[in-house]
Amino acid sequence: MKVKDVMTARSLKYCGLETKIKDVAKIMKDANCGALPIVDKNHKVLGIITDRDICLLLAKKQLAPLEHITIGHLKKSKVYTVTENDDISTVFRLMRTHQIGRLPVVDDKGVLKGIVSLHNIINKSINNGLKELSDISYSGENLLKTIHAVTDRYNNISKPKAKKLASKKSKEKLLENA
Repeated sequence: MKVKDVMTARSLKYCGLETKIKDVAKIMKDANCGALPIVDKNHKVLGIITDRDICLLLAKKQLAPLEHITIGHLKKSKVYTVTENDDISTVFRLMRTHQIGRLPVVDDKGVLKGIVSLHNIINKSINNGLKELSDISYSGENLLKTIHAVTDRYNNISKPKAKKLASKKSKEKLLENA
């Protein structure tokens, strides 16, 4: 299966670096989507913003009123992309290893052509019957491993951090009992 078989291309929404956060939220609400690719004036993909990014921004202390904050004010992270002709195993690998649920689809010049998400893949699988769901396994990559990795990203605490948390809780318990 290829990316072009599952990606969203029609009615694709996106934003630019100058787009205000409040406008991005409105676009997401109106389009019923949780992520927008960020593009330059030539539609070359620069990044992606999610509804979670907006929530985390709102949770931070604001230096400027919300109506003045643009996408360009946000910290940029590496964007991972795929092409229409990439195999779905590439999507699974990128999503699993980077714990992301959506990937912009670009041409050979980095110009936005669509977006592929776990939801696209799941919906395609369900619409084609349950057999398709189990068949989506290529090069050791598969849908279930990818879903597990992406949904586990918020539970992934490194072992040293988890050990430190456990130690802190033990100390707090000792103090309570003293």
